Amino acid sequence: MPRTIFITDAASPLGRACAVRLGRAGWNVIMGASSLSSLEDICGELPDTATLPSRCVPTDIGNVVPVLEDGEDRFGSIDAILVNSRAKRVGWRRTLDSGILSLAVVSEAARPFLTRSEGHLVIAGVRGGQRSMGGAMQTVARQASKVIVDALEQDWEEYPIRISLVEPHGLDGPKQMAGRIARTLNGAPPRRPIQREQPLIASRY
Repeated sequence: MPRTIFITDAASPLGRACAVRLGRAGWNVIMGASSLSSLEDICGELPDTATLPSRCVPTDIGNVVPVLEDGEDRFGSIDAILVNSRAKRVGWRRTLDSGILSLAVVSEAARPFLTRSEGHLVIAGVRGGQRSMGGAMQTVARQASKVIVDALEQDWEEYPIRISLVEPHGLDGPKQMAGRIARTLNGAPPRRPIQREQPLIASRY
């Protein structure tokens, strides 16, 4: 039976790369974006029966939950959720919304759905920025995503949910990141494990 994934900000370069790669690999793909028109070209590359484009504001839990409910009703389960935190440099406020607030909101909305499916929450990490206000906010968002993942691993210890943080390496582009995310969803171990002082409570990858 095909697995189902929900991708936030699916119209972004990384969201599109992940949707196309996973859709062609046999996944059902629920695509969230601020406007449905931005998803039309992606839907054209994938089977209609395996896609569900949705208008979704990932910083609004009242908007995210209905999208997940619709996807679960249509496909039977939500097996994975990709929180696409890789904000474009279009202002520091959006960087914080995409890199921090959306991760917290989508994670909260995801828990009951992923508990039912014993699913997988994947976070696409944010690249550190340059010496500017926007770059500083990217660095803040990158560090915050690690702290949020650590908190989720502790708070969700009793739930059968796998948590993965996939961070960009070097000059990774959308296709390279999409490949690493696909391998993570298929259970591949990390290529560069993150060293920690404390043992992980839940598996990151």
